[in-house]
Amino acid sequence: MNDTETIKALTQLKDGKNINIKTFRKNGEGAATPVWFVEDKDFFYICTGGATYKVKRIRNNPEVQIAASDASGNPKGKYFEGKARILEKDEVDPFYSLFRKKYSGFRMWNFFANLGKKEEKKQVYLEVTLK
Repeated sequence: MNDTETIKALTQLKDGKNINIKTFRKNGEGAATPVWFVEDKDFFYICTGGATYKVKRIRNNPEVQIAASDASGNPKGKYFEGKARILEKDEVDPFYSLFRKKYSGFRMWNFFANLGKKEEKKQVYLEVTLK
């Protein structure tokens, strides 16, 4: 992929509503999942369930790949290599408001996603840094 195609794919990634995040199993096999995200200062932030397999895989291996996708998870462009980390609770507030601005249903979705769950199963936020 040449520089123009890479810039186009990165712009498409940043401007989209969904991205595919590919995490890696212990055997090295990738598993892609479509997620909502926000982008801030060249970092990508994802909100997801704390007990999901993608979070479990990131705890074992922070290496990830992300690509622009549709809501069904069909990639729309190139995958970019990155590294993910799970944010601490005191780091989340600025990104929560970014999600609320980008996705009109985020507040309601987040409320019901956390309703009645134990702390370790509540939503967590991931920060993805591209390489």
